[in-house]
Amino acid sequence: MIVTKENPRWEELLTGKVNHKFRLASAAMMLSRCQRSVQNDPSPQTIKKNIDDLHAFFTKFENVAHDDMREIFQ
Repeated sequence: MIVTKENPRWEELLTGKVNHKFRLASAAMMLSRCQRSVQNDPSPQTIKKNIDDLHAFFTKFENVAHDDMREIFQ
């Protein structure tokens, strides 16, 4: 089960406070895209949008990304 969007780890991932080497290349690319978006515009709205995007991605691919999620959100 993917943690809620309200968990502060999502923002920490976006801002680089949490660094994780993903097993799934597509997850690393998704995070990188979202991080660039937040670097270009660190407004609360952009952060929220990218958390929504990350959460949707990891919810969709939960069956293959569960190990990464467990490590990040432990």
